[in-house]
Amino acid sequence: MTAAYSLGEAHARRRNVRFWHAFIWLLIGAIVYAVALAIALLLYPDPKDALAPVVGPSLYLTPLFGLPYLLVSARQRGWLRRVFYFTVVLTFAHIVANDLAWGYGVANFPLEPSPSDYWQHLATGAIGGFVGGALAFSFLVWMRLTPLTAGTRLIVLAGIAVLTVLGGLGMAQGLAMTDALEMPFKPSRFVFWFLCVHVPWQVAFAFGTAWLMRLRPRASA
Repeated sequence: MTAAYSLGEAHARRRNVRFWHAFIWLLIGAIVYAVALAIALLLYPDPKDALAPVVGPSLYLTPLFGLPYLLVSARQRGWLRRVFYFTVVLTFAHIVANDLAWGYGVANFPLEPSPSDYWQHLATGAIGGFVGGALAFSFLVWMRLTPLTAGTRLIVLAGIAVLTVLGGLGMAQGLAMTDALEMPFKPSRFVFWFLCVHVPWQVAFAFGTAWLMRLRPRASA
């Protein structure tokens, strides 16, 4: 009984260490991404390019989010899968989420100011937050970076719900605070709005991903 208890404690400690290691370095990645995005937008503040579905800086800078964690976890097993996940998969999920969100946003963009504008922006951001979260967490399980159990299913569903809310609020509240799309165009407001959209979402995603990755599939390589 004592040996089993000690073994369970050891497993719990290792999981705790894995969580904090991943979470802290993914948070650092979110900061690196935010700084790089702000610099890119300030150096070339063209809304048409910034909002482009594939070539916008918010999309092609996506691998920076996972880069610090990848560098410090290079000797841990499953590293190549993590490299593919944080560079290719997350960029793909970001592009798809961005494309679907802006497709809805453009189709429903108000030509004149209206009291319903906030709800349109909220829906646009929620679509992006939901699609990005659903794809990112689904691939995390599919690539065996976390096991598929009843517990992880609940965490994934809760994570997607949180990311949907944060996506919507980041978009709507960011625009409400900055009027970033109003003329005359001001790059600083535009940058702050983009950070409102991305940073809270990434922080929450970092927490959920680190929490899930602390659990290792039994047959993980």
